[in-house]
Amino acid sequence: MKLTPFALLAFLLGPLAGFATITGTPQTWHTLTVSIDGPEVEETDPSTFLDYRFTVTFTQGDTQFVVPGFFAADGQAGSSHAAAGNQWQARFTPNRAGEWHYTAELLTGPRIAISEETTGATLVAQSSGQIQIQPSQVSPEGQDFRGHGRLRYVGRHYLQFEGSGAFFIHAGLGSPENMLAFDGFDGTYDAAREPEFPSLGEDQLHHFGPHRQDWQPGDPDWTDEDGDDAKGLIGLINYAANQGLNSVYLMPFTYEGDGWDIWPWIDPAERTTFDVSKLDQWEWTFQHMQARGLHILMLLTETENENLFELRDGDAPFADTRKLYYREMIARFGHLLALTWDLGEENGWDDEKGEEVGLGNSHEQRLAFSQYIRDLDPYDHPIKVHEISIVEIYPQLAGHPAFEGPTLQRHLHYNQVVREHLELSRETGRPWLVSMDEPLGWEFGLRPDADDPTRDHARKDVLWGTLMAGGSGVSWYFGWQNNAPTSDLSSEDLRVRERMWQQTRVAHAFFTRHLPFARMQAANHLVEAAQDDDEEEAYVLTDFQFTYAVYLKNGGAPRLNLANLQGTFDVRWYDPRTGGALQIGEIDQVQGGSVVNLGSPPHQTDQDWAVLVQKR
Repeated sequence: MKLTPFALLAFLLGPLAGFATITGTPQTWHTLTVSIDGPEVEETDPSTFLDYRFTVTFTQGDTQFVVPGFFAADGQAGSSHAAAGNQWQARFTPNRAGEWHYTAELLTGPRIAISEETTGATLVAQSSGQIQIQPSQVSPEGQDFRGHGRLRYVGRHYLQFEGSGAFFIHAGLGSPENMLAFDGFDGTYDAAREPEFPSLGEDQLHHFGPHRQDWQPGDPDWTDEDGDDAKGLIGLINYAANQGLNSVYLMPFTYEGDGWDIWPWIDPAERTTFDVSKLDQWEWTFQHMQARGLHILMLLTETENENLFELRDGDAPFADTRKLYYREMIARFGHLLALTWDLGEENGWDDEKGEEVGLGNSHEQRLAFSQYIRDLDPYDHPIKVHEISIVEIYPQLAGHPAFEGPTLQRHLHYNQVVREHLELSRETGRPWLVSMDEPLGWEFGLRPDADDPTRDHARKDVLWGTLMAGGSGVSWYFGWQNNAPTSDLSSEDLRVRERMWQQTRVAHAFFTRHLPFARMQAANHLVEAAQDDDEEEAYVLTDFQFTYAVYLKNGGAPRLNLANLQGTFDVRWYDPRTGGALQIGEIDQVQGGSVVNLGSPPHQTDQDWAVLVQKR
């Protein structure tokens, strides 16, 4: 490798030792950015990303975070649109108050960014010091994740906030999956240049015009290189949060996929040079999501492009460009508190037939990809993978220590499928997070309210079916719908599905306010629904001791098996359509020791109801 003048000077005279600049609020769960002066380089040069490695190690006692950093141009590229500079940054989110020590090192060497070794590398800049961190002043009663801490996998079927200790069920958006195809981001355009979606206009990018009204003074805003602002996207985030949604499913790479409109690089076909200003603007977007209580499920590839890295590198099993991509995503966004990495959408390989599905990652690749992310991510965010519904890939991943569960795509038998995957994971001793993140079929998905006024199927089978099975969450996908203006890639207005957001909020409130759901497990065999012997007509979630939740898809007077318990249990009813307070039905309380009749709902006895049976 030919050393840059800066690196050559460092080699001859020794590394530059100086003070780092630290910005951000010095409190737990707040992101601090460590910046140092390094070589003057450009984002258009692949060596900028391949031949430099910036790392900052943060230490407090026995706790250590080795945080990968990134090239930041002039340090404010999101607003300046700079493509060159000498700033190198790392983002750190401390989990403890007190004094932290840090050591920053910028190394250079051939392909060192993706090398496992640093032998022979040249140290071109370094810095060290201390940071005093105070406890977070953000209230845990609000949406802002800085009041709760980092979401962590803790060996259960639900993520837990490290700070507040609360467990998390995600209930949110699965569309538009190309949310980042937004006209307010630098370097963003429709590479396919096919006018498929009439709602998006001639540029085929999202503008989210209907949500400009939801932007508020003081919210983030910026303009891209063409002068387009961020108000539509930030307004959409506000609207989703105001509806009680708490998660967003999105893709940072859709080139050669459905949309051809999102990538983190300057050129989507040349995946070694990253668009620094665009990535800064993504960061501002993600920070606002986290402040508004929106978890990010980041699907790193799409089914059509999941093997483009390897194909471009001569069909290598794990391409260097993929490693570089993972490193940049972790360095840029790993500091986020509520983040789940997903290896890819509709990922699948039929090992029995040896056939590709999509472009097909193999079982061995999925294991290698997840382990690489786990080893590099200092915060150990959960790692999942979205599966194409015609191929079952999850048994091969069961028990793998760098994999936390499936993001399912299904259109039938939601409760049963979730239960089966949870049971599979428990058998290995490593319980999974099992979520339903593309329900109702890719063709149709969640239709607008005007097409489905009651939401009966989506509410009963998908939402309550998943959560009553012990599922960790639901993401609503909008479907293809013949490229209609309200379909997945073309959707500009979330209000057309507001009735479903309301019913999602109602379900989420029941589980988080009334149930110790993290200690509960599906047990449908304990209920006898009077109207039907089919277990799919009634679901049970219970801790087998104090709390039983029963969901009746079509009302009736259920009988619940409490034969192994003693004591008095209160019986209360909850309306899944409108929510509100718990209500008293035909029977106020029952005694354990037998199969008991729970009586009828307080009204609308042929509608769906949830019953809370709780020991006094």
